[in-house]
Amino acid sequence: MSIAQSTRGRARWGLSLVASIALIGWGCAESADQAGGTLPNTGGGTGGATGGAGGVGGTGGAGGTSGMGMVGGTGGTGGTGGTGGTGGTGGAAGDVGNPMGGMGGVGGVVGGEGGMAGGGTGGMGGAGGTGGDAVNSCLEGITSFDADGPFDFETDSMGAINMWIPNVPAGCKVPMVHLANGTGATCGTYRASLERLASHGFIALCYESTQTGAGTQAVEAWEAALSAHADKADMKFGSTGHSQGGQSAFCALLLAEEKWTSGTAFAGLAMQPASGFGSACSGGSWTSRYALIKSPMLMFSGQGTDGLVSQGWVQDGFDALNDSVEAYHWSKAGGAHIPVPNGEEMQLSIPWFRWKLLGDNEACKAFKQIRETDSTWEEAAVQNEAPCL
Repeated sequence: MSIAQSTRGRARWGLSLVASIALIGWGCAESADQAGGTLPNTGGGTGGATGGAGGVGGTGGAGGTSGMGMVGGTGGTGGTGGTGGTGGTGGAAGDVGNPMGGMGGVGGVVGGEGGMAGGGTGGMGGAGGTGGDAVNSCLEGITSFDADGPFDFETDSMGAINMWIPNVPAGCKVPMVHLANGTGATCGTYRASLERLASHGFIALCYESTQTGAGTQAVEAWEAALSAHADKADMKFGSTGHSQGGQSAFCALLLAEEKWTSGTAFAGLAMQPASGFGSACSGGSWTSRYALIKSPMLMFSGQGTDGLVSQGWVQDGFDALNDSVEAYHWSKAGGAHIPVPNGEEMQLSIPWFRWKLLGDNEACKAFKQIRETDSTWEEAAVQNEAPCL
């Protein structure tokens, strides 16, 4: 394993002239041949504080029940008399990424029996704990999602696995996002998207392969990051990919759900997914595997077609999902398959993954505002849309 020097460069890697010519020639073929057609290479241009100490006297009130990320109730006022009850302990912080806050604090214990006249007034029971903040503390305060983030990063590799590791504060755990490249492309083709993720504090991963559809390579990459960067890698899994790698975005997401049942968050983002093309989805047909996914899924297409993958083909992936899954299909006017859609990926990936993996409500708002402010996007389909809080 080797670690290269810190970098913030944004140079993009392209395909060779010969490969580009081959792709252009293929572009004239019918994109509707979904089952057995040939796609070209896609390389291209804390919870609450401890409650207050009880005063002298009666029973401290019970802590309030926490609501969704709300502050727990305040303990009741003690009576007059003997030694006051101890203030309740504040509630524990809610799990990061979990929209529910921590439990409210337990109120003070019963005060002592009333004493002689002149005893002091009983104190307040402990206040309930504040519900936990949904965003990792080290990733808080980022409100600009359409530009590079505040973190420098380093590159690392383990065999065919490329990693972009953000320089976050010590002790900070961050989500992992794997990007599966398209047929015949390389990780370098999507370097801009990977570096954008790392600059926003995500561990960005890409397995170097020209055939990525099975989803198993993403699992290997997540395992490698959890091993080599255990001090930073959190059990939060983002799965994205383009074209054949767009199928991997689905298949790898399901594999992560099945393998890491203790994982705290999962989400997928498929760029112009060519479902059913290339390497078969691991574990069964792509339709049967998509139907088992439980986590939120976003996909996008070119309106009508991107020149290679039709909007209808992408809709097939959406339709294969279980009706209970939160899912979105957006289409982009003028969206092209080649050059690869790094621009669209960078526009969507940061607010989407911050919302779904970190529970960032501001990112949720920013994600939904994209279609309001960018008229090139249309909502082709949506089911079980989640609200911003």
